[in-house]
Amino acid sequence: MSILKIPTAKVFEPLLRPARYKGAFGGRKVLGLGTTPQLAGDVSSWAGMIMGFYFGKRTFENVARIIRR
Repeated sequence: MSILKIPTAKVFEPLLRPARYKGAFGGRKVLGLGTTPQLAGDVSSWAGMIMGFYFGKRTFENVARIIRR
């Protein structure tokens, strides 16, 4: 059996050690991700409606099914 050696950044070394739970601090910084500006105006209205339909659709279907009985 051979051992595969892959160069890994020091930040990810804790993920290679055996542990019950794994995690790394500062993941957003490691990946170079920042924050996005807050939505405003029409875009925020559209996003709200889309999320409302996406998450509320099933609820409305269930309520309609109960009322129809």
